[in-house]
Amino acid sequence: MLLKPKALRPGVTIAIISPAGATPLIAPQDQPDAFEQGAALLESAGFRVKIMPHAKQKRMYLAGTDAERLADLQAAFADPEVDGILCARGGYGCMRLLADIDFNLIRQNPKVFIGFSDITSLLLPFYKRCGLVGFYGPMLTSNLIHGEPFSQAELLKLVSQPTEIPYTVPNRDTYHSFRPGIAEGRLTGGNLSLLTALCGTPFQPITAGHILFIEDWKEKYYSLDRQFQQLRLAGLFDDIQGLILCDFSEIEPEPEQSLPEFLKSLTDFLQVPVGYGFSVGHGEQTATFPIGCRARFNAETGALSLLESPVL
Repeated sequence: MLLKPKALRPGVTIAIISPAGATPLIAPQDQPDAFEQGAALLESAGFRVKIMPHAKQKRMYLAGTDAERLADLQAAFADPEVDGILCARGGYGCMRLLADIDFNLIRQNPKVFIGFSDITSLLLPFYKRCGLVGFYGPMLTSNLIHGEPFSQAELLKLVSQPTEIPYTVPNRDTYHSFRPGIAEGRLTGGNLSLLTALCGTPFQPITAGHILFIEDWKEKYYSLDRQFQQLRLAGLFDDIQGLILCDFSEIEPEPEQSLPEFLKSLTDFLQVPVGYGFSVGHGEQTATFPIGCRARFNAETGALSLLESPVL
């Protein structure tokens, strides 16, 4: 059963959590830090901002202890004054929380939940265990404030009001059609490294019948190859309706083969529509994909249209 959150109307409260890595708080003299910049941006859009108690913590490469990060996550879902939850950044750490998350709490309090990269390992379990529509989109201290206004605008379009259907997700990159055709299904996916990390766990995502999307950054060709093989052997490509390859940014180049050629070689075994080039992920401009929403993907033209609104 799909669980859609309520739209974030002006005046509602968005909680900021850091379930993964810590955000550097050092700012130039007389300049606001990243949290302050992000909060100011949300407030200018008409929202109230509540930074959760441990969001600015740091413990080695994590934003505080597991208990602190889990407490903020669950408190944000439980708080009746909070209407949406925006992650500060990715990094690493969300998988450390999965064994202790109260999924009944999330199911009983569906809210707009936004993040990408390491947040894949929360978005996909929330969808699998609760049916919650989550938003693979920009985060507070990363490309929400450091990216283009495009990223902010596309996120707000999807979370602040029920979307007029069909809604075409913008595709501003050079697009490559690897296997033409039209696919229909619910969207699921996320960061390649986290998709592979979830394989073999109780939280391995269900992809059959879905349009799968994948993105990653700062990888080498051989590591992309290895992770695609892991997904294939784990059955995550079995019975998918289509495959969308999104932002693969800052990939270490290989002189023998361009990145589009290489990605095509990794997906040639698929007999479903496949395309590469959507601006979703780690780039300075990112559209937002609502996980769990029905969509139609034309792999020849690179057009992706939502067939239902992700919010109520």
